[in-house]
Amino acid sequence: MSGPAGDDAPTNVQVGDGWSAVMEDMEATAAEYRARGWTALELHPGDSVLVDSDRRTGLDVVLPGPEFEDLESLVDDREFRDVEVFRAEGDGLVYLLVAELAPESETAVFVPAYYDPSQAAETIESIRDAGTVRLFCRRLNDDTVRFVHDDPAPFLPEPVE
Repeated sequence: MSGPAGDDAPTNVQVGDGWSAVMEDMEATAAEYRARGWTALELHPGDSVLVDSDRRTGLDVVLPGPEFEDLESLVDDREFRDVEVFRAEGDGLVYLLVAELAPESETAVFVPAYYDPSQAAETIESIRDAGTVRLFCRRLNDDTVRFVHDDPAPFLPEPVE
């Protein structure tokens, strides 16, 4: 991404081998869904961060235009009411594979993501306190598809006691 970042923009992180593993898991999981007859859309974000600003709080992923358009057309007439979240931690990052599911139409959207929890402690607490996590899939022009989940725990690292 180029251009100036806002004052509330988190710093970008360098992903390690964990990202490759997430992408491989996404491909394998999507193939399993397709084998069961589901429509499966795999997304490939260019950036992924936890955000907490006046405009949005949650997990924000930036998608290439064509993938965003594919996502937008899928969500237009389907109800995505279930979610599976696969989380791993390594290299100081939290890696996620989020499967947004519309069971009635047998449609799954796979959203890989990552974030640095050491740079997002306040955002993590804000999400925990709200009891809701939002997943923003967007283009650079800020067109957004939003998924909302009432259980943020699968998206967040274990609380430090």
